[in-house]
Amino acid sequence: MNFSPTSNNPRFTLIILAAASILMITMGMRMALGLFVQPIHQETALSITSISFAMAVTQLMWGVAQPVTGALADRYSAWPVLLWGTLLLAAGFALAPLFPSTLGLTFTMGIMVAFGAGAGSFSILISQVSNKLPQKIRGLASGIVNAGGSFGQFLFAPLVQGLIIIPAFGWQGAMYALAIISLICLPIARWLSHGDTAIKNTPSAVSAPEQSLKRCSPRLKIAAIFCCISVFSPVAFISRFW
Repeated sequence: MNFSPTSNNPRFTLIILAAASILMITMGMRMALGLFVQPIHQETALSITSISFAMAVTQLMWGVAQPVTGALADRYSAWPVLLWGTLLLAAGFALAPLFPSTLGLTFTMGIMVAFGAGAGSFSILISQVSNKLPQKIRGLASGIVNAGGSFGQFLFAPLVQGLIIIPAFGWQGAMYALAIISLICLPIARWLSHGDTAIKNTPSAVSAPEQSLKRCSPRLKIAAIFCCISVFSPVAFISRFW
């Protein structure tokens, strides 16, 4: 059996790469936020506790954003959600240096960046890929899209750290750079969602997550949580050792 996504139509490859690219940017930026803890602490009067609280809110609200943005995409189609999500992500990064306070960082990074990154994440991107590709390659496509998110963490951690240590940039300049980079998602998202009126839902697709959770053992769920922690923790605190 040929598992190549291009076996039937070269357009399939572009769809997969487009979704993976968006997830690479949004996931990479979100997971690199921990690198800002020390620079913000050193250049402002904020304590590490206050900054870490804003980062924790970011992780929480990113999870909350998943079903919210997914439901909005079902109702209004994917493009408006991806559009406003990208603009919200860029605005959050652009405004964060202007409001270096606990409340300011909690709002800009904890809410704006989180919801912006959540809009360009799994719930919408996987749905887009699944609706546009044949069933026989959806599993492979989903894996490649997820790999895009992992590659984003690999790419943005050294990129952000490199920008922060440049005297002309600092953490403020790095934030502005991320705001500009996030706008790359706009043309990609527009092409990916072109022609959509709404994300199609079938009874089997809607019930699949619920059935999977019921069949999943508690041990596997706990292991998944610790896997997420093990991935995020080194990125969040690596700046202490640079």
